[in-house]
Amino acid sequence: MRERAWPHVRALLILFHVGMVVVMSLPTPDALLGGMGWESANVQAELARWVEGLQGVGVSTTPEALGQDVREAAESYRDVHAGLAAPFSAYSRGSGARQGWVMFAKPQRHPAELHIDLSDGTTWRPIYRPHSSAHDFWGERFRHHRMRKQLGRFARTFDVDTYDRLAEFLAREVARAHPDGRVVRVQLYRYATLRPDEVRAGAVPMGEYEQARRYSVARLLEEHAP
Repeated sequence: MRERAWPHVRALLILFHVGMVVVMSLPTPDALLGGMGWESANVQAELARWVEGLQGVGVSTTPEALGQDVREAAESYRDVHAGLAAPFSAYSRGSGARQGWVMFAKPQRHPAELHIDLSDGTTWRPIYRPHSSAHDFWGERFRHHRMRKQLGRFARTFDVDTYDRLAEFLAREVARAHPDGRVVRVQLYRYATLRPDEVRAGAVPMGEYEQARRYSVARLLEEHAP
């Protein structure tokens, strides 16, 4: 009896596990409802782009109204998602087969790259640019996934204290590597990503600098002298 029942029990367990994986992998609106990055340039630009598209097909709305509609829809979806996930919660925690980070994130359409420059008192020269073999100061460390995540957050949820501490730390490292320099400049370069046809045509995205910080090389070396 037990041997005949086991294949059916096993099939039900597999089906339950697959159902758990599917349900727990569904996107959750918690970050959106919590306001994470809602006021960021990236989110606001996305709202403006959607409003422009909707107005193009005759739907009259504003970024504020669309944002409110999205929040209300997210609240309704959260209730549905909670109901679907409830039967799997205990098994998910007990088995360790849980999703520990937010999936299905929106694309970073308005990234903010970290740029570092050094001045000799007359001209500026680039020290670090993302994806540049010619200006690759601290390249391996910048490419570490933890650092990439932190830099990506500056475009979504800019925190001035974190940015200031990181900027000064990086400026100090540049000063130690280039003690003959005069001033280190750390800033963010924000731009809109290009459409696929623009990329194929060889276009280069154009943006603007923001959050510029300047540090005296002499002061940095003096303050942190051994």
